[in-house]
Amino acid sequence: MIPQPSAVTPELAEAALNCVPLIRARKLAEWIGASRQLTGSGVLKPALAIEACQALGIELPPGRLRTALDVDELMQDWEVACYAGYIIPNGSRVRAAARLTDMSPQTVLRSWLRAASAELGLPDEPCAGCLTVLHELSQADGPLDLARLAEAVRSPEPPEPEDVPCPGCGEIHDPQDLAAMIGYDEEDEDPDDSWGHAEDTVVSLVSYGVVTALASVPAGPDGSGEPRVRLTPLGRMLAESVFVGCAPPAEADAATLMGVLGAVPQKIAERMAAPWLTARSPASAVTELLSWAESADPAQRLIAMAFAMGVGPEAAPAWREWADRPGFGAYARIWLSEQGEEVPEHPGDQAWLTVEALSAASAAISPEAMPLMLGATLGNADASEAAQALTLMSGSGHPDAPWFVESVAAVTGIRPPAARWALPAGLPSGDVYQLKITLRGVSKPPVWRRAAVPAGLTLDQLHDVIQEVMGWEDGHLHVFSTPRRDYGTPGSDLGFADERKVTLAEVLIKPGAAMRYTYDFGDDWEHDILLEKILPPDPVARLSCLAGKGACPPEDCGGTWGYDSLKEVLADPDHEQHEELLDWLGLDSAAEFDPARFRLDEVNARLSQLA
Repeated sequence: MIPQPSAVTPELAEAALNCVPLIRARKLAEWIGASRQLTGSGVLKPALAIEACQALGIELPPGRLRTALDVDELMQDWEVACYAGYIIPNGSRVRAAARLTDMSPQTVLRSWLRAASAELGLPDEPCAGCLTVLHELSQADGPLDLARLAEAVRSPEPPEPEDVPCPGCGEIHDPQDLAAMIGYDEEDEDPDDSWGHAEDTVVSLVSYGVVTALASVPAGPDGSGEPRVRLTPLGRMLAESVFVGCAPPAEADAATLMGVLGAVPQKIAERMAAPWLTARSPASAVTELLSWAESADPAQRLIAMAFAMGVGPEAAPAWREWADRPGFGAYARIWLSEQGEEVPEHPGDQAWLTVEALSAASAAISPEAMPLMLGATLGNADASEAAQALTLMSGSGHPDAPWFVESVAAVTGIRPPAARWALPAGLPSGDVYQLKITLRGVSKPPVWRRAAVPAGLTLDQLHDVIQEVMGWEDGHLHVFSTPRRDYGTPGSDLGFADERKVTLAEVLIKPGAAMRYTYDFGDDWEHDILLEKILPPDPVARLSCLAGKGACPPEDCGGTWGYDSLKEVLADPDHEQHEELLDWLGLDSAAEFDPARFRLDEVNARLSQLA
C-alpha cells in the first residue's frame, strides 16, 4: 500500500510545506547538504549529531553523546527526512536529495504523503488503530472527540465466521470467544491503551496538518468534555489517497485483493473492496474467493471467508458448488445453513473448523504458545474427554491437525487412543543402530547417551526415544536437521518436512553419518546424533540405553548459557539468586542437585514404557 496524492493543488502543497515535521526534515536535509559521514549503524557520527542538534534547536541529553540514536528528537527528524525523500543515506555517507529543491506541488505532496502515511505504518506494516482513527474522521459528518476515536480503536468489528466449535465442550462459539477461552484475544484492546493510541495518533496527525483541534464540548448529555478534532483539506486528501487510491483495482485477482484487505480492519476493508465487488456478480466474486482460499493458509482463509460471507444471498450458487466437498467445504455448509437451506451433513466439520480456527490464531502467536494455551484448556477437562477431542481433531482431515495433536500431547501428556506408537515387528538382521546422542555446549560434566534403536524407526518415534534417554519433558517443539533437509512436526508454519514419513535408516545410511536434533526453539538445546555402528542381530534389547553421562539440564533454564549460570548460582550459597533457584527447582538444598547424576536403569525403565 503505497499512497499517491489523490489531489494536487498549490493550496494543499503550501499546507504540506508548513507542517512541522516537513519543516524540520527540510532543515535537517539543508544542513546535511552535499555529504555527511555516517557510522556503521547508518546514523550521523556523534560530533555531527551534535552539530545537527544545534542547527535544529534540539536540546542534547546530559553527558557525553555516544550515538545519535540517543537523541529521540533528532532521530524523528531523520526518519521523516528519509520517508520524504529529502535525504539519501548510502553506506557511510548521507546526502540531500535533488527533490529538496523541487517546489512543484506534485513533488511536495508526494514527499508529504510518504512521511504522513509512514505515521500510519504504511506501506509495510499498516497500523489498525491509526488507520481506524483516520477512517472514522473521514466518515464523520462533523468533529469527533477522543472518546469516540478511542472506542473505535478498542472495538473493531469481530471477524466471521461465527460458528466455531469449542474443542473442549463441542459447543459453538464465535472466534473471539474461542480466542478468549485459550487465552488469546488480540481484538480486545485495553481501554487505557486504546485511549493512548487514539491520542498519540491525533497528536501525530495534527503535526502533519491532517487534523485540526477544536474547542471541547462541555460535558453533559450532548458532549463528553473531551477535545474534538476534524480533518483538514490536507487530511481529506490523505484519507482519499489511502482508502480509495490504495484500494485493489477492479481487475485484481483474489490474491491481490486479500493481500490488501487482510492488512486493514474489517470496516476499512469493506470500503476498499467496493470497486472489486462492483466489477463482478456476487456469485463470481465468491467463486474467486473460494478458489483462492482453498489453498491459502488458515489465517488468510478466515479473512477471505469473512469477506465472502458478507457478499450477500445472491452468491448462493457459488456456495452450493462447494457444499459437497470435505474439509474446506464446511464454510459453504455453514453459509447455506444460515440461509435456511438444507445441506449435507459432514460429521467432521466441527473438528475441522476447530483446527482451522486454532491454526489461524497461531499465526499471530509464537509456534509454541498455541499448543500450550490449548493444552491448558484441555488439561482442565476429563482425560478421556480430552483424548476424545484430540481423536476428533486428528481424524478431521485438516492438514494442521497432526501438528496440534502432537503438540498438545507433548504439553499435557494426553494422547488420542491410537496415537501411541509400537516398535516395528520382525526387523531383519542387522537393523539395529548404535547411536551416540551428545548435548552440545554442556560440559563439567558433559551430557551424552549411547542407545540401541531399530533402524526402521520413523523420526517422530526417534524423537520420543531421545526425550526419554536424555530426560527431557517433551514440552516444546523440535526439529531434525540433516544434510538433505529439516524434519519436524507436520502442519506448522516452520516449513519442516514430515518427520513421520522418513525413517532413521533413510537419513543415517552408514556408520559415521550424523545429524542434529534441536529441542525447544527458545533455549535451543542442540544434540549431535552420530551413527557409531550397525549392531549384529540382537546383541541387546531392540530399544535400550547402553551408556551415558551427565544429568539432563532442567527444562526452561535458558539454554546452555542459562544452565552454566544455574550451576554457578547453586554452587554459591551466598549468591542473591541461590534461594530463588532452589524454589524454582523445587529443591530444599543445593546438595540435591547433581549435574553428574545418570542412572542407566532409570533411563531403560522409561524406554520400556514406549513399546
